[in-house]
Amino acid sequence: LLLTTRSAAKILYAGVNSAGGEFAQQNLPGAFGVDYQFINQSAIDFFLDQGVNTIRVTFLMERMCPLETGLGSTFNESYFSEFEKAVNYITMRGGYAVLDAHNYMRYNDPSMQPSSGSIIGNSSDPKASTTAQLASFWTELSTRFVQNPNVIFGLMNEPHDMPTELILTNDQAMIDAIRKAGAQQLILVPGNGFTGAQRWLNSTCAGCKPNAEVLTAIQDPRNNFAFDMHLYFDNDTSGTHEECTLAAPANLIPVTDWLSEHNYTAFLSEFGAGSNPTCFQTLNNTLLWMEEHAQFIGWTYWAAGPLWG
Repeated sequence: LLLTTRSAAKILYAGVNSAGGEFAQQNLPGAFGVDYQFINQSAIDFFLDQGVNTIRVTFLMERMCPLETGLGSTFNESYFSEFEKAVNYITMRGGYAVLDAHNYMRYNDPSMQPSSGSIIGNSSDPKASTTAQLASFWTELSTRFVQNPNVIFGLMNEPHDMPTELILTNDQAMIDAIRKAGAQQLILVPGNGFTGAQRWLNSTCAGCKPNAEVLTAIQDPRNNFAFDMHLYFDNDTSGTHEECTLAAPANLIPVTDWLSEHNYTAFLSEFGAGSNPTCFQTLNNTLLWMEEHAQFIGWTYWAAGPLWG
């Protein structure tokens, strides 16, 4: 929290993830307060009172859009109602709420995330939802928050292992849907390779083109978007190990140069590290780098949330 408060003054958006809406994904639709929960209001109060201003709120698309009706504009209104309450509480307190579709660009089987489920827009998979369905979903969701200026649209958490061109197609369809719905708020645009900042200029799967090569084609009529990036510091960049073995900020230099070259901005919506002196220094270096480089407009640390135990 000391690091958070220190950086908040020079970054437009600074805060934490509130994970939980996507928990127990093998249980659909699941029970609120048992399988999933979006925020704890007292925790939100605590964070906002510390001087941070942004909470990334995760949700599961299979809960928002039941499998019976499929991905699109038909919502589970009970699930949405709890999500809306969480978002409105954050923004009523003056914070920003990032709506995080925590689905890895997949829909229909979240039981073994991040690997399970059909890739959205994969025309060779008869079970896959279409890009048009994904756009319909975002038309509906953005319409419901169109009047809330403190909402930020996080299009999709961590796409991976798919053609980067398909990510571009899906990203563009979601942007177009949101803008056609009349929503003007900030949009966070993900890339391939779990949207990893340290791999933005590299291929992340067999035959996949780098994000840096493909995503320059993104168009936003309002020019109010940032690239959504994640960053972890363990040996496989998964964020699952205590040790920080990847140097910071060296791992941000290439993508920062790319952002600068193309006059883009980025939002580090997930980053995290173990609880030890090396990792604390790594986190501090990362925060200072973002503070000193205008290419980074915000960050949310992974993760808080009401159901971690």
